[in-house]
Amino acid sequence: MLSTKQQKYNYLSSQEKKKKIIQLLLLVLPILVSYLTNLGLKIPLPGCPLFHYLGIPCPGWGLTRSFQAIAQGNLFKAINFHLFGPIFFIIFLSFSFHLIQEIVKNKNIYNGYVKIIKNPNYQIIFLLILFGYHLTRLLNLWKTGELSRSFLHSPVTQLILTGHWSLLIGN
Repeated sequence: MLSTKQQKYNYLSSQEKKKKIIQLLLLVLPILVSYLTNLGLKIPLPGCPLFHYLGIPCPGWGLTRSFQAIAQGNLFKAINFHLFGPIFFIIFLSFSFHLIQEIVKNKNIYNGYVKIIKNPNYQIIFLLILFGYHLTRLLNLWKTGELSRSFLHSPVTQLILTGHWSLLIGN
């Protein structure tokens, strides 16, 4: 049996509850947008700034399209867009349901997967795997010449090549 002090500690403060609601909204938003765009709703999504300005795709390159493919029920297409798309989709859904439970019950709920995900060692391993996957994708783009072509035609490279340094440094 928990003491009164432990029980109070386990309940969410209003600040913690607001934080969890914001986290829930951030997790649900990509899933909701994926389903709404598949229904034909035109939502102006911001593109990847790294790709737009430098012509180099970021590690999340293809995740939006992967989520949209999952929302269409096409798992193979989702994996083709981004290997980790289905994994992120499941993680987002799982955490969303977890946060909903915490918000409704007004207390922290600790499960085994929460400890795993909050463990910095697992986070580092996952990031290394993600960046390794990203590196292989970049190498494939390099081999086809697509990466160098998009980099050379990027706005930043064009500004540098044409000598418009003042636009880059703000003078």
